[in-house]
Amino acid sequence: MTAPLTGLLDQLRACRWIDLTHAFAPGIPHYAGFPDEQRTALYHFDEGVGTMGAGFLAHEYRHVGQWGTHCDPPAHFERDGRTQDQIGVEEMILPLVVLDVRAAVAADPDLELGAAHVLAHEAEHGEIPPGCFVAAAFGWAAKWPDGEAMANRDAGGVAHSPGWGVDALQLLVERRGVTAIGHDVTDTDPGARVSAGEVPAESYILGADRWQLELMANLDALPPRGALIVATWPKPLGGSGFPARAFAIVP
Repeated sequence: MTAPLTGLLDQLRACRWIDLTHAFAPGIPHYAGFPDEQRTALYHFDEGVGTMGAGFLAHEYRHVGQWGTHCDPPAHFERDGRTQDQIGVEEMILPLVVLDVRAAVAADPDLELGAAHVLAHEAEHGEIPPGCFVAAAFGWAAKWPDGEAMANRDAGGVAHSPGWGVDALQLLVERRGVTAIGHDVTDTDPGARVSAGEVPAESYILGADRWQLELMANLDALPPRGALIVATWPKPLGGSGFPARAFAIVP
């Protein structure tokens, strides 16, 4: 390894590394239209436990692509959009911007993060540069893994959870040139919109050839600016979504 790369690694090791990923398992919060995960031990160390044999541990996992902390590629909503394997590795490490709207959500769980919230952030921290990953910290990860708490449904079955507004995403995509977004809620759109069958924000961001991470963890531990995000996932050919492993590197 050359000296410059060794020095870079030393710099990275001196940073804080923050896991932005929830561990997934059967029963975690998920979109109501998806089946729960099924996990089977095909092989196990103990005789009679695995369904196919003993001597080592191997599981079969059955779950939808949009499971746990996961990546939605454009193809999730766009017929001709990029699939999971078509997102280049150069998009998997990005400058990280965090829009912290937890205080506003505490006052209004139906909050729709709008352009005004983005501009207020920029008034304090400067304009968001192109090529960033912009995460919305709604504070919803504190409810994980309680699916009922995350849905926050009223007596009529309507969910009350925060989400993005289309005007904020238009600002970030069309005027700031961001690469991707993320959030700690189940859906891009506020819960009341999803309950009504409306998903304008998710339709917009994926239709704009951007990808997103949903159900992120530990966004409250991040600074508004200055960190990097590393987001990775398996590479299913033609994949429409898959669980991700994401983490932040904070100076």
